[in-house]
Amino acid sequence: MGHSVDTPNPLKIAIIGAGPAGLSAAHFLMQRGIRATVFEANDRIGGKSFSILNGDNLNEMGTCYTTRSHTMIKGWMKDNGITLKRLGVALYDGEPVVNYVKHGPGAPLPFQVLRFIRKAAILRKGIKQRPDDPEIMKEASLSTIEWVRALNIPKIERAMHRIQTTQGYGYVDKATIGQTVQWCDLQYVLSGVLNDLHMPEQGWTTFWQRFARSFDVRLGTPVLGIDRSGPKPVIYTRDGKHVFDAVLSTIPMQLFTSIAKATELEQRVAESIAWQTYTTTLLASNDWFTGHQVIGYSRASKDSSLQGAILGGRAEGESADLGGRLYVTGQFSESLTPEELREILHADAAHLGFTINNVILQKSWQYFPQYKADAVAHGLFGDLLRVQGHNSTWFSGSTFSHELVSSVVGRSEIVVRDMTAALSGQQKPVSADA
Repeated sequence: MGHSVDTPNPLKIAIIGAGPAGLSAAHFLMQRGIRATVFEANDRIGGKSFSILNGDNLNEMGTCYTTRSHTMIKGWMKDNGITLKRLGVALYDGEPVVNYVKHGPGAPLPFQVLRFIRKAAILRKGIKQRPDDPEIMKEASLSTIEWVRALNIPKIERAMHRIQTTQGYGYVDKATIGQTVQWCDLQYVLSGVLNDLHMPEQGWTTFWQRFARSFDVRLGTPVLGIDRSGPKPVIYTRDGKHVFDAVLSTIPMQLFTSIAKATELEQRVAESIAWQTYTTTLLASNDWFTGHQVIGYSRASKDSSLQGAILGGRAEGESADLGGRLYVTGQFSESLTPEELREILHADAAHLGFTINNVILQKSWQYFPQYKADAVAHGLFGDLLRVQGHNSTWFSGSTFSHELVSSVVGRSEIVVRDMTAALSGQQKPVSADA
């Protein structure tokens, strides 16, 4: 859980949201001797981590994998008695993922990977150091597919089907390359292509419960309003008002602007995000795949017009009571109703040659805060920096990083560092235009 200094820091910090961003921020603050108060609207912690137990089967309906990038989280898991199990064999269009990628045209795969990684690192550095450079903004606003094709690395285009779209991180013709390169580094590419992925055997939910047991987390306590007009921000809940030195929001910016009087800059960031919707379904079937743990389909991943098609599935045990072998599927589900999703699920199953005996649980998530290309072209990455620290408010969460837990945690560590430095008078927030 880390350590705190001997003398507690008198700063009072409020964190909104008890997902990975909020809980890791509480941890980083505790390391600095600051015990934050975490407000969570739901009656559970973990955000998009959602583990359920069906008999002897632990089914992950939300966050599921750790990648090579999850170094810090893996250490936390070890500290909290969580063991990791490598994901079983994964096939993509019926063959190992690495073979599916290698069968793309062009230069050998190592050459294409190195080209992608080198160019992505240059763009990532440019976004970090010169976010308002017109050339950087123009390049960053290209779709992932446009950028990859311009580099003539078609094998990487195939890899993106698996490591981006099938994972729920947007279609490659919709997500901008500026956003993609923020999280898609060498370690992540290798994790996906080589199937070097692990899952916590005790479940993500259990991990976050153990990780947060020493934190001050107020479950079932939605923040109803924030008043930042005075010398210190005031948070309103059903229990009354609470005064803090600073607020760290990890919830979607659209939600934040609904409970606080937003600045022009905060409102602009909120309007720059087109949240995607992703649905996971736990189902039972007796004639879907066996002999491997994961399957993916390029048909659904490379064609954004096939909204709702099955992106892939993961074998999750067996239960006679629930109707057979258990699988979790993924579907992009924007604007589709649960009934429509089920119809597509059954139709797609028939197309793929298997029968669904029982739809046990369907869970839809507001998932992947896709940056609008026009917003990226007009300075969104600069705005994400400029919005920090004004009105004693800082921001973390997937809007400012990515859905990957490793990216979310890394961003929270940076935000906590900057926030505590500013509050101690060591630095001032970046000047804003609003």
